[in-house]
Parts: sequence; C-alpha cells; structure tokens
Amino acid sequence: MTGRHWLFLLGSIAAVATAAVPARAETEAQLVDTPAKVGPRLWEGTIGVRTVFIKGAAFDPFSSGDAFSQLSVSGARLVVRRGRLALVGGAILDLGSSDSTARGAPSELSLTRISALIEGRYQPWSRLYGFVRVAPGLLHGSASMTDASSPAGASLGTSFNAFSVDASAGAAFRIGSIGKTGLSAWLTGEGGYGWAPSEHLLLTPSLGTDESKAGALDLGSLAPAGGFFRVAFALVY
Repeated sequence: MTGRHWLFLLGSIAAVATAAVPARAETEAQLVDTPAKVGPRLWEGTIGVRTVFIKGAAFDPFSSGDAFSQLSVSGARLVVRRGRLALVGGAILDLGSSDSTARGAPSELSLTRISALIEGRYQPWSRLYGFVRVAPGLLHGSASMTDASSPAGASLGTSFNAFSVDASAGAAFRIGSIGKTGLSAWLTGEGGYGWAPSEHLLLTPSLGTDESKAGALDLGSLAPAGGFFRVAFALVY
C-alpha cells in the first residue's frame, strides 16, 4: 500500500471518529437527562385516604378509637424542575366524619380541610421519587349529638373554623402508563403531623324560643391534630 493510500485510510478513520464523538456525546447526554424528563410531568390528580390519630377525651364520644379517616383528593401542577429536583404546587381537600354513641345518644363529628400544597421532590429514578410537603389551610368542624332526654329529642351541636397545617414526607412509585394517552399511574404514601388549635366543644340545642328547656353539653377541648398518614392513587399527565 502506497503512502498516498495510507494517508487516505488514516483520513477516513479520522473523519469517522470525529463524526462518532458528537453522536456518542449526544447519546450520553440523552441518557443522563432521561430520568429528569420521565415521571411526574405537568398535571397530577390524586384520590386516597388520610388517617389522623386524635387524642383526648373530647374525641371519645365520637369514636371508639383514636383514628379519624377522611377522603382525600388533590390537584397539583409542576412549577419548576432543575435536573432531578422539582417544585410542585396545588390544593388538597380532606373530608370525613366519625359517628358513635355517647351516653346512649347518637353522636357525629365531621372535619373538612382545604389546604394549599407546596411540595419539593427528588427523583433518582424514572419510576420513583421522594417528596417533602407543607400544606397550610383552613379546617371546618362540626359536632352533634341527639339528646333523647330533651324535648322532642333535640339535637345538640356546634361548629368551628380554624387554621391548620400539615407537614409530611413520602414517596411515589410509578405503576405504569395507560396506553398512548400520555397518562401514567402512581401509588403514593406519606406520613407526618397535622396541627390545628384546640377547640372548646360546647354543644347547644337549636330550639328557638324553647331553648331554655334543654341544657348545653360541655365535652371539653378537642384538638383535631396529630400524626397522620395518607395513601393515594395518582394520575399524571
């Protein structure tokens, strides 16, 4: 092989190598970026159950245990993403009730909470991410009891509104995609603490002009706060 042929061969190899380097670099960049692009995208909706453990004698007339469960629904949107980190904002609605029998009288406590959602996420894998969450909001509660000893079996009741805040941490796992719709299904779990101020439960009758015929019932202070956990199913688009 002549010197000219060697030069031609070396030139050809160099040209191929030069063209291959950018292609390889581009492929590696795509592989590195992929985990940050897969997973929760822009919009997310969840439905699940939130269970909070409420301590105190004022809760006993409404439940045989300390657990209070609520239906939990939420909507959220990705605000910003930087690599594997993301910031998400949205809203959560938790609503539920507990009923029991106190002193032979039917009783019921309902709690409804609507909260703003601020969540930070770290996604090390396309199918998994961890998160920390703060959810300040408003809590509405109502308590009632039917007093059979009062005139016409009067119902005693009260209601209250208060500020509340949840702080929690958890993780989400992607189950899979739903056809070619662009939707993906996730399972999420979290645990934390929900705070709300104590409320004095003084149940009074609503008898109009006959109110003096039935007395009020003082159940003491209820603190609708405690440790909680939430499990939910999420659809992400």
